[in-house]
Amino acid sequence: MSSEQKKDSRQLKLTELGSFFENMGMMVKSGISVSEAVTLLTEETPESEAVLHGALSSMSEELSMGMPFEEAMRNTGAFPDYAIDMIGTSEYTGKLEATLFHLSDYYRKENSMKNTLASAVRYPVILLFMVIAVLIAMLALVFPAFYGVYNNLTGSLTASSFGYINVSFTLCKIMLGVMIVLVIAMLAGISMWRGNGKDKVRGFLSRFRTFRELFDSMDLYRFTSCFDMFLSSGEHQDNALKKSMTVVESDGLRAKLERCIEKMNLGLSFSQTAYEEKLYDTTNNRMLIPAERSGMLDTIMQKILSNLGDDIDKYIGRIANTVEPLLTGILMIFIGIMLISLMVPLIGIMNSIG
Repeated sequence: MSSEQKKDSRQLKLTELGSFFENMGMMVKSGISVSEAVTLLTEETPESEAVLHGALSSMSEELSMGMPFEEAMRNTGAFPDYAIDMIGTSEYTGKLEATLFHLSDYYRKENSMKNTLASAVRYPVILLFMVIAVLIAMLALVFPAFYGVYNNLTGSLTASSFGYINVSFTLCKIMLGVMIVLVIAMLAGISMWRGNGKDKVRGFLSRFRTFRELFDSMDLYRFTSCFDMFLSSGEHQDNALKKSMTVVESDGLRAKLERCIEKMNLGLSFSQTAYEEKLYDTTNNRMLIPAERSGMLDTIMQKILSNLGDDIDKYIGRIANTVEPLLTGILMIFIGIMLISLMVPLIGIMNSIG
C-alpha cells in the first residue's frame, strides 16, 4: 500500500468530520476546554469506529501534555490540512468557536452534495440492470415461446416470418451487449472515483458540458466556503486565498486564483481581483466590491455560497432528468420493436387461417 493510500485510510469520513467539529463547537461554546472536550468525545466514541476513536485517543493524550490543538490534530493524520490551518489561525485570533461551527457546516454540505450526486448516479445503474433483466427474459423466455407457437401452427416458419423474428432477436442481443458494457463502464467508473482514478473519471466526464459545469461549480463552492472560513477565523485575505486553493481540483479555477494572488501581491483586494478575473458569474461578482467597502463581505460570501449551492443542485437535477428519461425511452422503444416483430408473423398466420 502506498503512502497516499495509507493516508487516505486514516482520513475521517465527511460525516465524522461534521459531527466532530459540531460537538467540539457546542462544548467549547458551553465553556469546556478543548482538552476536556476531546477526552469526553473519546469516551463516548465506540472502539468499532476505529479511525475516529484512534484519532480522538491520540489527541486526548497529546492535549493533556500541553500540545496545541492544531498540532494534535495534525499528528493524527486524520484531518484535512486546510481544516488544521483554520483551527491554528482561529486559536491565534480567538475565534475557535465560530470556526468549529463553520467547519461543521462545511463538511455537512460536502456530504450532502456527495449523497445527492451518488443518488443521481445510482438510479441510472438500477435502471440499466432492469433493462438487462428484461432483455434476458425476452431472449430466454419470450422468443423461444413464440418460436414454438409458430412451429405448432405452421410446421415451420416462412422466410418472411423468420426474418422478422431473426431481426428482433439480433437487435435484442445487440441491446443486451450494449447495456452490459454500459453497466460495467459505470461500475468501473464508480470504483475508480472512490479509488485512485478520480482524476481520470473527472477528465472523461468533463468532456460533457453539464458535468464540466457541475464540477466547476463544486470546486468554486469548496474554494469560496474555505476562503470564507479562513477570513472568519481571522486570516488575512492573501493567506486565506493561498490556503483555500488546496481544495481546488480544476486547472481553470486554479489558474484564475493564481492570477488573483499575483494581483493581490500588487496591492489589490480580493474583491477587485475576483471582479477582474470574473471568478464568479456577473450577479455574484457585482456584489463583492460594494460589500467589501461597506464591511459586509462575510454576509455577501454567504449569499454567494447559497447561490453556488443552488447551481450545483440545478446541474445535478439536469443530469438526472436527462439520463433517466433517455434510458427509459430506449427501453420502451426496443421492447416495442421486439413485440411488433413478434406479432407481425402471428397476424399474418391468423389472416391466412381466416
